[in-house]
Amino acid sequence: MTNESIRPEPAQPGPTHGFNRITPYFTVADPEALIAFMIAVFDAELLKKDVYDDGRLQHARLKVEGSLMMLNQASDDYPAQSSQMHLFVDDLMACYEKGLALGAVSIMAPNRRPHGEMMAGLIDPCGNRWWIASGG
Repeated sequence: MTNESIRPEPAQPGPTHGFNRITPYFTVADPEALIAFMIAVFDAELLKKDVYDDGRLQHARLKVEGSLMMLNQASDDYPAQSSQMHLFVDDLMACYEKGLALGAVSIMAPNRRPHGEMMAGLIDPCGNRWWIASGG
């Protein structure tokens, strides 16, 4: 008997199925509200939506500005949690105004930050914070 570690063959490098190396995952009480918010405010594309037989959302995937984001519906085993995202967008003012129109709360009005980016902050109807930025 030796003390060598047995290692499996290396997998293909990098993520698969369109994932980035880091993929945000939201767990919210009202996933339909978050999906609608992300589609309306950030022009998200709904890629996948799986529901349980009782109609609760099991899993959804959306693409936002080229990045994949996932979410599920909160349960006793997986309670709702708020998250924070920093997202670069093409039109900061349009995203900010759409978010407010959909019930988001402003936590930072659009302004030019010391590092040169335009930024604004919103809390969506599910309690997540979105720091939206644009370079110009």
